[in-house]
Amino acid sequence: MANPKSHLFSLSFFSFLLLHFPTVSLAQTLFVFGDGLYDTGNKQIISSNRVDASFPPYGNTLGEATGRWSDGLIIPDYLAGFMNIPQIPPVLRSTSDFSHGANFAIADATVLGSPPETLTLSQQVMKFSENKNKWTIQARSEAIYLFYIGSNDYLNYAKNNPNPSADQKEAFVDRVITSIEAELKVIYGSGGRKFALQNLAPLGCLPAVKQASGNVQECVRLPSEMAALHNKKLLQLLVELSRELSGFQYSFYDFFSSIQNRVIKSKTYTFETGIAACCGTGSVNGSSCSTYNVCAHPEDYLFFDGKHLTQEGNLQAGHLMWGSDPVVIGPNNLRELLFLPLDSTFILADIQEAMAATRPRQIKIESIYDIKKIESEMETQWLYQVDKASSFLI
Repeated sequence: MANPKSHLFSLSFFSFLLLHFPTVSLAQTLFVFGDGLYDTGNKQIISSNRVDASFPPYGNTLGEATGRWSDGLIIPDYLAGFMNIPQIPPVLRSTSDFSHGANFAIADATVLGSPPETLTLSQQVMKFSENKNKWTIQARSEAIYLFYIGSNDYLNYAKNNPNPSADQKEAFVDRVITSIEAELKVIYGSGGRKFALQNLAPLGCLPAVKQASGNVQECVRLPSEMAALHNKKLLQLLVELSRELSGFQYSFYDFFSSIQNRVIKSKTYTFETGIAACCGTGSVNGSSCSTYNVCAHPEDYLFFDGKHLTQEGNLQAGHLMWGSDPVVIGPNNLRELLFLPLDSTFILADIQEAMAATRPRQIKIESIYDIKKIESEMETQWLYQVDKASSFLI
């Protein structure tokens, strides 16, 4: 049940911030990096081959295919809406209005390697660096930098290495994380301070992966193990960067648990199924999505095709990133991240005293991954303010 005083608390919290930190400002710029989960049309621009997302049934809920790998809107679209800015256009569409940011994400993107007709994370960040003067230093420093990438690295690794040792798995994950670290530091060097990272889904639960394994009753173990190890090390990296880099602020969304819960208990989260996809062929519709094999009601499905979410799935994830509590996203959700002052010097004692009576101590997302006490724990305590009436369950 929603706390009847939550709206009053929200107002008093933000008033408190504005009184104590006059430099607080709301980001009006969003930069997006990642793969097909975040792609708003870059793949259809760069590819010389047919791109399925450019044709129906992709975009059916919107009334047209837009290059998004879903029946409708995707997570960055919703986050831009919550920020009260226009949807962020794909960077490769040169005629677009980039005044509120750019989307560098593209289907089939990886962190490592050099796959054809896509952009690796390094190439996406390089594209950002080439275009950064389109935005002022202030806009770049206040902007949110949104990331979801790594799925294709681990899916390819698991396919090519079906029985790796523990040391081999850890070594590969370390390579991915080291590369991500380098790119985050490039963006930080260009003025970026506010980073929002969505961790990887349980990759073995994707309909395409389960169907390819021949056992659709259970999630495939190795891809999900790789994703879980990646997620743990990614959070550790963010904690380290927040200690190492002055003013580095982050939001870490536990997408893994959100998807896992919706696969297992789909009806709890309004879906008829979290196992089969809305569009495709095979035992769980894991491949070959087309107009001939699409469901009539995509809102009843978590997955639209074998690897990507429906608009409804994206909407729920977007809400969780925007306004959920530290069990789901921490140490700040995106709404809180917007209000964090760029000046990293906080009067923590005063803040803690002012806010201590408003809510009980919360379980932190860091505990999910058995991370030791985080230096930013104090910030998490006083920044926690969530309107439960507008939040989805994890």
